[in-house]
Amino acid sequence: MIAHASSHGRVFALLSCKGGVGTTQLTVQLGRLLAQRWQLNVLIVDWVHPFGDAALLLSTEDPHTHLGDLLRQPERLDAALLDSALLRPQPRLAVLAAAEKANLQPLLQHQAVQRLITLARERFDCILCDCGRQFDPLLMALLQDADRVMPVFQPTLAMIRDARRLLVALLEAGIGPDRVLPVLNRMETRHQPLLDLLEQVLGTRLQHRLPEHPDFAVPLHQTRDHSWQHGMVRLAATLARKPEPQDDPSGILQRWWRKQWRWNPQPPEKLP
Repeated sequence: MIAHASSHGRVFALLSCKGGVGTTQLTVQLGRLLAQRWQLNVLIVDWVHPFGDAALLLSTEDPHTHLGDLLRQPERLDAALLDSALLRPQPRLAVLAAAEKANLQPLLQHQAVQRLITLARERFDCILCDCGRQFDPLLMALLQDADRVMPVFQPTLAMIRDARRLLVALLEAGIGPDRVLPVLNRMETRHQPLLDLLEQVLGTRLQHRLPEHPDFAVPLHQTRDHSWQHGMVRLAATLARKPEPQDDPSGILQRWWRKQWRWNPQPPEKLP
């Protein structure tokens, strides 16, 4: 059982402006980073139906319960049922696999989504939802309850056009700019001078930009691309609402003094 540091977790919905933009990989990496570096209890929910891959990227286990199974029985949905449906690839990271079918009644969908989000908020610090790019009642019910909606796109003409359309659709759905956090993914160096133009076209600031990475699936602790790693850490710090963890600057001598102080009933007055 996971010990919960927060009684009101935050929900983030990551939307793809176009297929292949990297939303699933981004969701998985953010989940790992928040769980490992910030020690948050993280739940990844795969809303891409029926072809979601988040569970496949995180665990080798075959999920016996999917998101659709929970949403079809909202009257039975409780903490125990939610726990039994989760895969746990890491102690602080859980994943709920995508629904295999989406033939639910809209009314039941909305009630079940609200119930699921309420339970997830009570049990996790951060809920990351990989939403794909379909607009349906299931997704709209989630977006209404999400704390932040994160459209993910790349700096290509087709993606910028779809990103603009998506931002307009979110505004028409009642999701204001204060709840939208765009993410520019896989930005190459040659795109840097176009940032001002992109912000003018989209009508929003692009505070989070992730550079191109040769292998986006590589864990953060194994990559040598410091610019990509820095961008991921900065984005995760924004979601966590906490400052970026700093590496311990102390050397061997400082750690030795701390160890002595731990066992010495008379600690030194001042550590070097």
